[in-house]
Order: sequence, then C-alpha cells, then structure tokens
Amino acid sequence: MKILFIRFGKAGDLILLTPVLEVLKKNSIKVSFLISQKYKEILEGHPAIENFFFIEDGFFNNTRKLRKEKFNLIFDFDKKPLSFFYSVCLFPVKLVRISKNYMRRRMAVWFKIKPKEFHFSDLFYEKVKKTLNLKDSLPMPFLYGEKKFKNLQKKYAVFFTGGSYQKKKWPSEYYEKLGRIINDNFNIDIVIIGDEKDRENGNFKDKFFIDLRGKINWKQTFYIIKNSLFVVSNDTAGVHIADAYRKTIFEIYGATLPEFGFKPKGRVFIFQTFLRCRPCSLHGEGKCPYQLKCLYDIKPEKVFLKIKEWFLEKD
Repeated sequence: MKILFIRFGKAGDLILLTPVLEVLKKNSIKVSFLISQKYKEILEGHPAIENFFFIEDGFFNNTRKLRKEKFNLIFDFDKKPLSFFYSVCLFPVKLVRISKNYMRRRMAVWFKIKPKEFHFSDLFYEKVKKTLNLKDSLPMPFLYGEKKFKNLQKKYAVFFTGGSYQKKKWPSEYYEKLGRIINDNFNIDIVIIGDEKDRENGNFKDKFFIDLRGKINWKQTFYIIKNSLFVVSNDTAGVHIADAYRKTIFEIYGATLPEFGFKPKGRVFIFQTFLRCRPCSLHGEGKCPYQLKCLYDIKPEKVFLKIKEWFLEKD
C-alpha cells in the first residue's frame, strides 16, 4: 500500500506527527510526505518516510508527480482548502481527513470557555490507527539525525525566545533578566535559539549568552537541545523538540492555552496568567489591546523560582 501524508503546518506540527511515524516504523509501513521544503530537515532520516514532495514546487507540478506515484491512501492532517484540492485531483484515492478540534478551540476563544484537554499526536493517531488497523500504543515524539555542534564548552540551558506571533512571545528583556539570574546562581551558559528574524528582539550581550538565532540548522538544534540541562520556551516548536529528547521544559503561554493540543507530554512546568481575555486567538495572531498583560505579568523571578526548585530536586 502506498500512503501519502499531507501536512503544510510548521515545525511543531510535524514533530507532533513523529509518534505516529514511530508506530508505522514498528509495523514496517512507509509513507510519503507533502510538506514545505524548509521543514524537510526535521523529518529527514526517519525510516518510515519513503519520499518527500514540496508545496513550493507548485500545485499542478505536484499533482502530476503525485498521480504517477499511484497512492492508495491519503491522510490529510491539514484539513484546509489547498490540501482538499490536492486530494480531489488525486481522486479516486481514498482520503482520510483528520479533525483538529477546530470548533472546540474556536469556542474557547469566543466565549473564554476552557476546553477539554487533548493532544494533537493522539488526535492524529486515532484516525491512522483505525484506518490501518494498528494495535500499538502511541510513543513520545522522536527525532533522527542530530548534527554535532562543537562550540559549546560549558553546561548550558536553552532559551527559545521566538514565536510565530507577538502574542506568544515572552518579552525579550524578561528572557535577558532570567538568563542573568540563572547564570548568577548556577554559573551556566544560556544558548538562544530561533530564526534570523528573532534577532530583532533582545540584545543578549552578556558573555554567558550564546546567541545562535539564525545561525544553525534543525539537526544542529536537535543536538544542542539533546545535550542541554533544560529548556525555557514560548509556546512554539522548541518545546516539542525538547519533549522529543525528554528534557525538562519551562513553558510560557500568552494568547493560547495548554489545552489547545500542543502541551508537551513529558515533564513541563506551565506559566500562564488567568485573565478574562484569555485565550484570545488560536495561534497568537492579532493585536492585543491590553499591552500583552498575559505575558508581562509572568515575571522572570517567578520562572526562576521554579527552575531553582527543580534544580535542587534534581541534585
């Protein structure tokens, strides 16, 4: 059987599919992926993946190539118009579209009702398991092919300071202050990871800050996180990478909620404020009329106290 997975989402969305891939690997099932080329490296090297197709190659070019593959089954994990058009053009291939609990999350935004907690990995696997008649339980996320990064000498923690939207980004000055407190108390370096565009936020000039934003690839990011002490991150892909390597995570939420399906399954300490305006969007999009109070009210000292508590418990 030839299977196609369609997932146009960002890095975190793909990492949340890796538990499903681990089950497929165990059952000697291979799939092809239709994704964005800039995220290929995240999944590259996984033994359950047979081939990649990229949305950047264009709709008609891709449709022609995909039809030649003669797929028997398509899993649409995006459930958006473009993914639907692809499946229509590949008819009569059997199509399974995956629910993303959109209305449950949207109702939470509209009416400020805390939704029932779920996890996207479980949601993805539910349909795959039923369709392929699989019996295995779902494992944790798993990543392949870390690329060694040699420039880190001391013990270090990792900060993911970026995010797709401003309403998901803890203030850069808070990250800087937290880094200074951590260094003063534990004498460890702080590695800053993010995109090139994230370099616009925060100076991180102290010598114990190692600013790698925009300077490393995904496989190097995997290696750095794998060898870190712990991770502090906004609600972004960094937490899912850290979860794959079973790292302790200190995660900061702004506009979104842990109940929206992206909360790590491993050891995580959640920081959020319980304001009447939260949640205000599904992914952090839009402008905030309250000067990002949900993020500014989470003080660096509060985050450090939890880190210190964990550090003492660990030792």
